Parts: sequence; C-alpha cells; structure tokens
Amino acid sequence: MRVTSGIFKGKKLLSPQVSGLRLTEEKVRKAIFDVLGSYIIGKTLLELFAGSGSIGIEAFSRGAKEVTFVDNNISCIDTIKKNVPLELKEKSALLHYDFFRAIEHLDSINKKFDLVIMDPPYKSDLIVLVLKKIYQSDILPPGSLIIVEHHRDEKIISPSLYGLELLSHKRYGASCVSFFKFLDKKDGKSK
Repeated sequence: MRVTSGIFKGKKLLSPQVSGLRLTEEKVRKAIFDVLGSYIIGKTLLELFAGSGSIGIEAFSRGAKEVTFVDNNISCIDTIKKNVPLELKEKSALLHYDFFRAIEHLDSINKKFDLVIMDPPYKSDLIVLVLKKIYQSDILPPGSLIIVEHHRDEKIISPSLYGLELLSHKRYGASCVSFFKFLDKKDGKSK
C-alpha cells in the first residue's frame, strides 16, 4: 500500500496486523482525493476508523493542514504512528478511542474540522450512529464535508436527518463512497 499522489507519492505504508481489518483500496483512496481536488489544501481532517492512517497521510500529501486519526484498536494506532512521516507528527493527533468517545472528546475541547472521512466496518450499522453523533456535536461548521466509504448494499437512510446534503455517490466494485455537505443546523441550509 502506497500514497498515490502529492509530496509523499510512492511512500510505502504499513498495514496493521488485525484480523478482519479491511483497508481502503488505493484506487478508492485516489478517487476520493481526485474528487476533492484542491479543496483539501489547508484543511483540517478527522479520519474515523483510521486503520493504517492511509486516508490522513494521503490528505497530508495533498496539502491538508492537520489530521486527527481515530481508531479503537491499539495495533492500528501503533501502525499509524509508524506511517505518519516525522515532519508531520506535530500536525497529527492520534486518539485511541471508539468514534463515540472521540467525538465527545473533540467536542469538549472545541475542536473543529473542515472534513470528516470515515470507513467503518462494512454492514456494521455504525454509519447512522456516527452521523447522529456528529450532528449532535459542534465539531463541524456549516459547509464542511463528510465522506463515507461503505458497502454497495448499505444505504444511508435520510441523510437530511443528520444535517447532510448528498453531493455525490460513486461506486467502485463492492465499495461505494458518498460525499455529503454538512448543513447549518439552525435553518437547515448549507452555507
């Protein structure tokens, strides 16, 4: 597994030795960032279910300002520590939490993000729980983006309930990626 573009293009990334872990394929990761284009430059990213940290490291490679990596598996956290280039350690935060506790913690310290990317285990019913928790928090200002990788058979029911507007939906084999804009909770409109 390698970084697909940017200043760290070609950098080899380690994979955590975790049974049943499914990492985002390089072609899917590249497609996500090709859609984002220059939007990522100077942005703060929250990567939930981070696994190897490949999404966040790709974001850094393409110009992200800060990345917070969240995973509840210590083997994943240890792998991310090894994968993040030394010069980016000060711009990175690693949280060994489940998504629920991580969002509560980030909300309590008034941390804000321009972008959330998540890749929860397929068919785990976690997507709706995460979207609800994000909506109940104040970690995203209006206009922020949420990107969800999920199995093609998983549908994100009524994203508007969680203050989201579907921007696009792309399929890559068994994987799908849904791009959402976070709306203003007060009036239900995007800014």
